[in-house]
Amino acid sequence: MKKLTFLIILLCLSIFDNSYAELTAGKFTNNPDVDAFVNKMNTKHGFSKDYLYDVFDKTMHSGFTPKYMNKPAESVNTWAVYRKNMVNDIRIDLGVKYFKEHKTELAKAQKQYGVPAHIIAGIIGMETNYGYSPMKFRAVDSIATLAFYYTRRADYFQRELEALFLFARKTDTDIFDIKSSYAGAVGIPQFMPSNVLTYAVSGTGNKHIDIINNHLDALYSVANFLKQKGWKTGEPVSMKVSVKGKKFYKYVTESPCNGYKETVKTLKNAGVTFPYPVPNDTKAILFTVQGANGKEYHAAFNNFCAVYRYNPSIHYVLGVNYLGNIVGSRAGAKLYSQKK
Repeated sequence: MKKLTFLIILLCLSIFDNSYAELTAGKFTNNPDVDAFVNKMNTKHGFSKDYLYDVFDKTMHSGFTPKYMNKPAESVNTWAVYRKNMVNDIRIDLGVKYFKEHKTELAKAQKQYGVPAHIIAGIIGMETNYGYSPMKFRAVDSIATLAFYYTRRADYFQRELEALFLFARKTDTDIFDIKSSYAGAVGIPQFMPSNVLTYAVSGTGNKHIDIINNHLDALYSVANFLKQKGWKTGEPVSMKVSVKGKKFYKYVTESPCNGYKETVKTLKNAGVTFPYPVPNDTKAILFTVQGANGKEYHAAFNNFCAVYRYNPSIHYVLGVNYLGNIVGSRAGAKLYSQKK
């Protein structure tokens, strides 16, 4: 096990090292889009143009970043492959260790926001592998590359670049010291900079919020995000269901957070069987994924969509729920399936 873990870490490090071979200087100078951004930041937020141009002079273009943006694991793999890759023995073992080490912080976050500790832990595991996924990119390199050289989502990443500058100023941090994923997500919970400004909270009561090094702040921030996105205490996220007949067909959707929802009672009457007790008036919707043995039917509840706002991928939400439940169960947490 330890040898396999070591080999995986070496592989990850080699991938990151190779990415740095694709960093290019000078791509943000004499760029009219950058000039327009600088003028906006100066007028709107009072940033010095000299400071901004100095940052862009030192910012590196990452040829690696757009390539990975076009091939996210959540969308290129089936649920069966995604689950096998993301919810493996190594991640589960790290999750149980993390859960036990941060049991007090997780309990505080759950009490404050009503979000179960195992769901919070599931997100941390999916995002940063419980701290074992190294953040070796400079956030300004990743986000600036996407802001000015990734046309499909340039507007979005220019807003995130704006938020990154504000975040650095607010925390009095050198912008080049902020490390991120290849897409610019920062800290233990992997928040995009705009989400740091909007949803990050302090778990200690201090004015300074640190989601990069402080686990209590990070866990509180995850729970606050989900609460703000509509988390309902006591409801499940999703569950695999069984179906029979043909009446249920009309309730199946491939967009569980965009379509209308029916009551559990309606779905039961249409031939859907739920593995755990769910109140009949609870709203749910059916969707399908490709499992190891073919098509699977799942029911998504309100909290599914709260997690979906964290990362808009059906596979991601299923992964958070699946990983969180396994980790929580092995660490002694009470799960929805254990309710009577």
